[in-house]
Amino acid sequence: MNRQCPVPKYQRPLTEYNDLKNSFTFSWTKEKSHLFGKTLTIFLIILVFFIYILSIDKHAQEKNEVTSFLQMIASALGIFNLWILRLYLAWKYIYDRLMNATVSYEESGWYDGQTWVKTNEVLIQDRLVGTYEVLPVMDRLRTVILTLTTVIFFITYINIQH
Repeated sequence: MNRQCPVPKYQRPLTEYNDLKNSFTFSWTKEKSHLFGKTLTIFLIILVFFIYILSIDKHAQEKNEVTSFLQMIASALGIFNLWILRLYLAWKYIYDRLMNATVSYEESGWYDGQTWVKTNEVLIQDRLVGTYEVLPVMDRLRTVILTLTTVIFFITYINIQH
């Protein structure tokens, strides 16, 4: 955005995108597919390990080890799915800000909300970033969420039947 833009730098959609893209929590979501998958797997294994440690006493009392194991896996996947949903919602917020023709902002932080209409140049740049940088990340995270939800329902169904 150029000098004509009244929006404070830290509230500009492109700046928010760069901040999100470079943050530790979100940067790995933009990695290549094999690195993304590897990172997902590592996070999930760590989470399963912690869930196992937290529930080890409960599992010792369970008579049916399969049911206990399935409950542990479903719990870990549920927590993991919520975390992935959080990542998705943050990217969705940035995507919406990039694709919108106006930018809502506050000049002084005293709830004096303003709206700025993007120039054509800024709008085109923001929409290109939204379409080619943010949308693929959202699609990838949406796929993970749907897959995890399906697996959780499947595990729950097996657990009920068992």
